[in-house]
Amino acid sequence: MTRVLFLGDVAQSGFGTVTLDLGKRLLGLGLDVRFISQNDSGEPIPEPLGSRTWPVQVMHPALAIVNGFKDGWKPDACILVGDYFLTRAVVGGSEQVAAAFASIPTLHYCPIEGTGLPPGWSLMWEIISPVAMSEFGADQMEGVLGRRPPVVPHGVDTATFFPISPSRPTIVPEADMRSFKADWVGGDFRVMSKIGAKAFFGLSPGRIYALRTDRNMPRKLYQVLFRTMAAAMTEVENLDLLVHCRVTDQGGNLMDSASKYPEDLRKRIIFTRAHDSWTGMPRSILNLLYNAADLYVSTSAEGFGLTIAESLAAGTPAVALDYSAVSEVVGDAGILIPPHHLIDNEYDHQWATPDEPAFTAAVVRLATKPAERRSLGEAGPRRIGAMYSWDAAARQFAALVEEAIQKGADGGT
Repeated sequence: MTRVLFLGDVAQSGFGTVTLDLGKRLLGLGLDVRFISQNDSGEPIPEPLGSRTWPVQVMHPALAIVNGFKDGWKPDACILVGDYFLTRAVVGGSEQVAAAFASIPTLHYCPIEGTGLPPGWSLMWEIISPVAMSEFGADQMEGVLGRRPPVVPHGVDTATFFPISPSRPTIVPEADMRSFKADWVGGDFRVMSKIGAKAFFGLSPGRIYALRTDRNMPRKLYQVLFRTMAAAMTEVENLDLLVHCRVTDQGGNLMDSASKYPEDLRKRIIFTRAHDSWTGMPRSILNLLYNAADLYVSTSAEGFGLTIAESLAAGTPAVALDYSAVSEVVGDAGILIPPHHLIDNEYDHQWATPDEPAFTAAVVRLATKPAERRSLGEAGPRRIGAMYSWDAAARQFAALVEEAIQKGADGGT
């Protein structure tokens, strides 16, 4: 049985989703996987990962590779999930650490959100082998590597994220309800329609809601989103912006951003949780949020765009930036907005910002054309179901692991 050491975050984040969903399916394929993870959420890690996971503070990955675990378990290969800089901090901690990762086949599952990658990035990818999350990412990696890395698209949990209907309701388990409403004592909760999903969050059935749910980071361009949405809400009186993220984060204070707008608009920027009490949502409730929304809006470049893909799987069309991996994910299930210009970032490559008037016009168009919203919304589940499967991603990774192990056994030829 192939032994794989899997390094990845298990918090409520995109990387956490990859670790949990991909890891579970690798175990299902019969690989003997152990995990070393950062768990900032403090929540118990669900099985089958929980009993196989060691905190990074307790077990250093390089020691696990060189010395193995106390029971004698040593990995045949390693999968590292993280952006370039996080991974370089792990792999490049010292010459000894780098040598440890170089001693076994190590796959780096890496998001690429922009163009113009520094050629110096190739130095780490000579030690460990990159795997792209999108064709866009593979294109950018190829530019600095001189060879094209394999592409393994994310999966999407379509058993959880789907359009709610009477024939396929969402059933929120009592434990999830209690995590969202601490005083909940009503058992499992069933929702059968978009109107029911809106009612769950106290939203009006007669209003149109544009949703954004991802981390408030500089790359996400929330200030651009607020400007474009304020212009759209000025044109469409029954349009509101619904935001699910930590209000104060590396991208700034969104309450401060909202305070720039007139009171009538500011009141229509709705945060799902109060400023000082934000928590993530269980997936069953997150599916309700996607279903409560009428369209999803994103102004950022993405290495994959998991929240965009989840919204499409739930039947909610997207207005998003035609740049990075976003274009591949959205396809015919939304409206893609051309970039206005590229922007330099502190990671020495370039993201993009959308054409703001075009973004506003697309939001107005979908907010006022329910037939087009419905048509694009119906395309989303078909597209995501056909293209993005965690089972397929796990099979691809299992094959890459076996191929890398065999290559090492053959002397790297």
